[in-house]
Amino acid sequence: MSLYTAYLDEIETRKIQGLNPKPIEDGELVVELIAHIKDNGSEHREDCLKFFIYNTLPGTTSAAGAKAKFLKEIILGQASVEEISIRFAFELLSHMKGGPAVEVLHDLALGDDAEVAVQACEVLKTQVF
Repeated sequence: MSLYTAYLDEIETRKIQGLNPKPIEDGELVVELIAHIKDNGSEHREDCLKFFIYNTLPGTTSAAGAKAKFLKEIILGQASVEEISIRFAFELLSHMKGGPAVEVLHDLALGDDAEVAVQACEVLKTQVF
């Protein structure tokens, strides 16, 4: 059983108990979500995209690290996801409030692309953690 199917099973169990899905804190699960997101033919792509955007725990978790790295790939044009524009990727990084997101934003701010650097600096100015 993959981490993703185990997560879906957990969601169903929690639903029966009247609970919402737990936030994702496992980086390996986020890596599986990203694989489905990158695969336009995946039957799980839409749900994985929602879990990636809305259920991945911010902060310093391994999930936050995997999410931040993927958002960096999108911003640098190394990955393309129709539903996540460069602007939206920066917005998602801004909501992560520190941890791996700051490292990614720092790398982008010091990178060779001036336009990306300016956007990264704008987001960095809003980070308080």
